[in-house]
Amino acid sequence: MADAKYPPCENCLCTGNTCKLPGETIPYEWPELIGVEIMKAKAIIERSNPSVTGVPLDSGCMTLVDPVCCNRVWLCPDKKGLIKVKPVVG
Repeated sequence: MADAKYPPCENCLCTGNTCKLPGETIPYEWPELIGVEIMKAKAIIERSNPSVTGVPLDSGCMTLVDPVCCNRVWLCPDKKGLIKVKPVVG
């Protein structure tokens, strides 16, 4: 799954909730998705924060060498395809 298509990186200097602007209500972290099927988690993330794309990885959770990207959320599954690492922007 690591070859999933995603938009070009929008570089930023933050990850997760540190990216939130004061008063902003959209999520930048999804701890509640640990244990959720990866494609379902992707849909939830993209619906709750339309500025980001969920990028499914394989169970090795290897990412490409990229800068921190404010428009991507890496999705790291276990061998059963369930999210094992808290998804965060960046």
